[in-house]
Amino acid sequence: MLHDVIVSCLSLSGKGISFKKFLVSNVVDEFVHPCERSIFDDIIGTLNYLNEIVRFAKYFGDNNPHDLSDFKEAEEYSNGSYLKNFAKGIEIALEEYYSEIARLESYYQKNSTNSLLYIHNALETQKPVILILRKLIIDARTQKLHGCGLLQNLRNQQHDQVDVRMNHIFSKITKPIKLVFYSHLAHWLLLGMIDDPHNEFFISYKHSNENATKTSSEKSMTSRTYLSSVSEEDIWQYEINMAQLPLFVSTILAEKVLFVGQTVLLFKVDRRRHRSESWTAKTHGSYCDDVSELWDGKESVFSKMIEDLNDENRIDVIRFESVINDIKKFVSQRLSDIAVIEDNLVHQMCLIKHFYLLGRGEFYLEFLRQMRIGAKGFSNKNAKSYTRAFEIAANEMGIVDELENFTLSVQKHSNDFEDSCEFGIWQNLHLKYNYKWPLNLLFSPTTMERYNNVFRHLLIIRKLQYDLQLVWARHKWFAKTGARVDVKIMNFRNHLTFFLDNLQYYIQVDVLESQFSILINVIKNKADFEEIQRAHSIFLANVLSQCFLLNDLIDKKKNNQTTMQSQNPVYGTILEIFSICEKFSLLDSIEEDTLKQVITLEEKFHVSILGLINLLASIKSASSFGPLSQFLLRLDYKHWFSADKTIKSAA
Repeated sequence: MLHDVIVSCLSLSGKGISFKKFLVSNVVDEFVHPCERSIFDDIIGTLNYLNEIVRFAKYFGDNNPHDLSDFKEAEEYSNGSYLKNFAKGIEIALEEYYSEIARLESYYQKNSTNSLLYIHNALETQKPVILILRKLIIDARTQKLHGCGLLQNLRNQQHDQVDVRMNHIFSKITKPIKLVFYSHLAHWLLLGMIDDPHNEFFISYKHSNENATKTSSEKSMTSRTYLSSVSEEDIWQYEINMAQLPLFVSTILAEKVLFVGQTVLLFKVDRRRHRSESWTAKTHGSYCDDVSELWDGKESVFSKMIEDLNDENRIDVIRFESVINDIKKFVSQRLSDIAVIEDNLVHQMCLIKHFYLLGRGEFYLEFLRQMRIGAKGFSNKNAKSYTRAFEIAANEMGIVDELENFTLSVQKHSNDFEDSCEFGIWQNLHLKYNYKWPLNLLFSPTTMERYNNVFRHLLIIRKLQYDLQLVWARHKWFAKTGARVDVKIMNFRNHLTFFLDNLQYYIQVDVLESQFSILINVIKNKADFEEIQRAHSIFLANVLSQCFLLNDLIDKKKNNQTTMQSQNPVYGTILEIFSICEKFSLLDSIEEDTLKQVITLEEKFHVSILGLINLLASIKSASSFGPLSQFLLRLDYKHWFSADKTIKSAA
């Protein structure tokens, strides 16, 4: 009878539920002494726990679960490769139990005088392991632990253990799960691939279109095969899955992992796009179409470093961070070599400055002149006329070669804007820049949209300046022909010109020149691509902030439109003044009611300029922003506008 009990303990490793037949028989009543009944109940309780554990391990760990069709609890668990490997880890952890029962069976075959208590005591030595395994399974079921969440829970439970034996058990359970985790990590870091149909890894693909037919999991699962059709925009849809980010991986470290994988993907897309180009002709190195070019033959070294992480009994956070940092540092150095040396990043940034930040002022002056020649009146201009004027201006200025990677287009129709917006199609202009890898790591679609935001703002300022210059030319011509222009009109024109000139000087000199020089110094002095990325992000953030465009950019992204009302009151006030400049430049100075219209516009201008000065003064008092102080000083020198407004109010 004792041997039957032992066999029932062993049978759990087979079909899983055969010991139930032993329990429903009358053997217990006939052969178990009443004094041993409580002992036998303890054994049965332990076997019941084991039954739960083994059924779970067999169902999820076996590729073809059998004789467990009644395992209805399966629906209460999550799914995925992490749960499957967790079940395999449970089976490995039970090996010690099975060895102990096998030892008992061998012992009882040789000795027939032992009692049921001996079996009970032997099982009691295994009970701590059985209880912790059962607890881990219950946690997985009740909390629906999924993916990296399973790994994090195991790490938390192991961290609380001081017993050497239990730590050894946790190491056995965790190792198969760590194998999946490090496999995902290695594939993403070294190959830019995520074979993750259940979204279990902390890097995942999130489609920008919620109604897209291909889900995130499908995109991740097919990442090995979809590279032939993936676009650069798709790569930026990979992001950190915060729901699966383990606590031992900081957000900063996760950003580094994301960066390296996106770098590899961008490298592959670029090589696919330029397979016909010869990289061997480059001065500072030769490149092939394989991803090993990026790793310079060291991918096997980094793969071994990641593989060795799984040999640790516990997840060594310090060593894990060290491996990620080493890989990130190597990639950054390689990117810096390619970007700075081969792609001449300094020259590319100068081109960005020339055309996005209107560093080539004479070119854009010619562009505006061609727009005026090509079509008279704003309403007659269409999208093609802007592109045509852009190309003609490049030919006239002899800079076609510099502009070969730039294309000007109109993204939307001006009717998409509100009637209160005077600039319509000018705010729809989009300057596209075709860059080489790895510059797309600097110039992501979001980054280029921010550059376009600054570009449109500067171009509108330059257009209004040009329009007021034409008004000045008309006034000069009127004076020569004897026609009279009221001095109030000329003074108002000078006030508008003064505002635009100072605003342009502030942006171009105080903001752009100073910030751009800081960025160029970083590029020239730092060899690390990560430093260049950080400096570029700071440069663009400072430009947007100091040009009062940062909040407006957020509004555009959310609402997909530009309106006169912005969350940034400074930008909204500047737009109001732009509108006044636009209306004034369209007035006919010799019509009878022109003076009345000018007086109305002048009143609006003084209200807006006074509001702008007050806003700038409040911003200046709340910060130590030097360039803003200079702008405010030049704009309202000796309180010219504010004192003039006060006098008018008193009158």
